[in-house]
Amino acid sequence: MNRSELREFALRASFAGFWKNDQGDRAAINANTEAADGSEALRAARRLRDELAERKARKVGEGGFGRVYRCDALPSLPRVACGFAVKTALVGVGAQGLAELQSEVRTLSAACHRSLLPLLGVCLAPARACLVYPLCRGGSLEDRLYRAPAALQRLRMLGFETPPPLSSAARLRVLRDAARALHYLHTLSPMILHRDVSAGNILLDERGNGYLADVGLARAAEATASGSQQVSHLSTQRIFGKPGYMDSIITHDGQASQLTDGFALGITLLVALTGRGALGLLNACDDALEEPDTAESIAAADAGWSAAQAAELMRLVVGLAYERKRKRMPLAEALPRLEALVEAAGEVEETAGAEERLCDLCYDAPRSVRFACGHALYCETCAPRVLERDSNCPACRQPALPIAATGRLVAEQATFVHQPPSRTVPQAQPVGGTEAWYAV
Repeated sequence: MNRSELREFALRASFAGFWKNDQGDRAAINANTEAADGSEALRAARRLRDELAERKARKVGEGGFGRVYRCDALPSLPRVACGFAVKTALVGVGAQGLAELQSEVRTLSAACHRSLLPLLGVCLAPARACLVYPLCRGGSLEDRLYRAPAALQRLRMLGFETPPPLSSAARLRVLRDAARALHYLHTLSPMILHRDVSAGNILLDERGNGYLADVGLARAAEATASGSQQVSHLSTQRIFGKPGYMDSIITHDGQASQLTDGFALGITLLVALTGRGALGLLNACDDALEEPDTAESIAAADAGWSAAQAAELMRLVVGLAYERKRKRMPLAEALPRLEALVEAAGEVEETAGAEERLCDLCYDAPRSVRFACGHALYCETCAPRVLERDSNCPACRQPALPIAATGRLVAEQATFVHQPPSRTVPQAQPVGGTEAWYAV
């Protein structure tokens, strides 16, 4: 390697450490250092070697197809206060790992929601494929609940030396945020199924807001008519999802749908309620599932659940994950009840400035459409999209038509005030360079 090649090699140092194999890279760098002609090239190689040495210290997570590293700054992207999380494909996963990253890009390019972790940048060069997200310094819901040694180590990497247990109110808020994002994906056209909802794929920022993440397995569903509702499903020959979160509809019938996503969310609610792992949890909680009013007896002691909170959350678990397929509770029905739990727990989020009640779907425009039942939940853009799938109100299940415009504000509505996004996401812009980096 000559001096100019080594200089270019060093300029990529901020990215190279995220992809390569430790031993092979160290041997190559040592060889290049010995062969380098001149002090500048030598310093460049040493900088790269030091960067690689930091890689293990920066790893904050790992999944089936990739690792996640924290990064304070990237030269191709505007700086954000929370830092970056760089998700890379594991060495050896080949085309499948790259396909998962590409799927994540497609999904997040078509979706934008305040509780869906936003994609900030992407590099799809085959040998260096990675995605860039804001770093969620609150860790995953799973790590915050289980507090195992490995989980505590990951949290320390994010700045938590002794992370406090999550209170019941904080758990409800995070669950509500994830349910909002999942409901949003289900209302897109075509509908997007997440297929990997779990406590490990719900992240917290430093303010305790929840974000649904890891949409690499998400796919658009096929719509079929079923009575007055539109049912969407996705047939698959492969089993996706995490043990304990997979619905029998997937394992037996090979079909993913809104119901299977709802099942996984229901298990996540039960995990948050009990603080236990998902595998075998339904069977372990069988008595409480049969009698939700006794749910306080299995609730996590360090969360401070009240009897009323535990019972209502258990009823949602029953509706989403315990009933037979035909009796399952739609997510659109479960979400308002989860919202009510958050409000009752005192987790009322106030907007800065004018107290506008924002659309329950996009959380961007004010609620400006009132259904025939009296509920006003959506803006003029989102209301028709919701009614295309179901003509009943998601809050009370009464007929929603006809609808009426209410004007800019629906201040008299007896619902809580939503908080706008807590951070500013950089605007979309192409970024030059040979590594095919893009800010999105």
